[in-house]
Amino acid sequence: MRYARWGGLVALLFLLAACQVGPQQATPPANAPIVDSPYLDALADYVPLAEATQEPTEEAVPDAAEADGTIPAADEKQYVVVATQGARANMRSAPDLDAEIIGKGNPGTVFEVIEQSDEGDWYNVCCVAPLDNPDGEPVEAWVAAQVVEPSDGEGFTVPVAGAAAEGGEPLLPADAEATWSVDWTCGSDRCTLNACSATVTARADSTNLQFLQVAHEVVWDDACFATDSWIFEVDPMTGDERTGDFAENFLYGYWLGADSGEANAVYRYDDELGVMVVCADDQEVEIDEGDGWTTVYSGATCHDIKTGMLVLLTYTKRWLYSGEYDGQTYSRAYFGDSETLEQRLVDTNIDLSFAEPR
Repeated sequence: MRYARWGGLVALLFLLAACQVGPQQATPPANAPIVDSPYLDALADYVPLAEATQEPTEEAVPDAAEADGTIPAADEKQYVVVATQGARANMRSAPDLDAEIIGKGNPGTVFEVIEQSDEGDWYNVCCVAPLDNPDGEPVEAWVAAQVVEPSDGEGFTVPVAGAAAEGGEPLLPADAEATWSVDWTCGSDRCTLNACSATVTARADSTNLQFLQVAHEVVWDDACFATDSWIFEVDPMTGDERTGDFAENFLYGYWLGADSGEANAVYRYDDELGVMVVCADDQEVEIDEGDGWTTVYSGATCHDIKTGMLVLLTYTKRWLYSGEYDGQTYSRAYFGDSETLEQRLVDTNIDLSFAEPR
């Protein structure tokens, strides 16, 4: 699937943008958020909403299946082997014959089983080389149970898809929605605009059996830039983007999944609630723009610790030039022009790791 790059949109419209990087700030207090933002508060100033409202509960009693040991231990791995006669097994993006074929399994190949479909007729296995990028990172895939068999020749029980999530409930609802506010600034003489604002919306479509098709759209105020849109496939049980390709690119890291880190700040969601987030301030991405120009994005992100959804994104973009110009040779020369962008969550129907002031 092709993903649109709205993050690089402004870069294509302006070869050089401005806004000088400010002087280095004084060292913040020890309990201050790792990222300097007016929308972040210290973790110590909040208490998780669940702790503030929860009532004592009785200790859970294991069900019959857990008691008799039919559910394997968390560290007990299960494997299947492709049992086709000569033909390769189709490895699909979802447990459905109409789902996209994303890989092939050769006869005799052994795969680790992660989970099974509700009916037990499909296995989610790890991992297969993608058909569209054989040399790329192997990915998880679904294979029909009828074309594989247990590698040890014996039957086994594996978790049903999503059973590992708390209570079996998805982290993201089928109608998941989120809205972010975007502010962009540019102070260069080369800019036709000094500032512009936008709204980014994300809306889920649950027609896929395993992944939510989350459509993102960015609309700029007064049409100062073109509207853009793209789609992420997100696992509703874990909050992970399907391919994992954007985990290392903070510009597109909207869905990092649960357990993406330990909370180190609280995002001020509204007047009454905050969101416990994990923030990182050492993010950087470089993009080759051609003709000797390279854009360097240096910024920070904050993600909800429960779902891994993006809550706050900030960056400064600088243009570096390498090459010959007017008799001089340059190597990653920076001429002082830059852009800044801040994107923050303003609304969502997703149950995040909310907290309230002490």
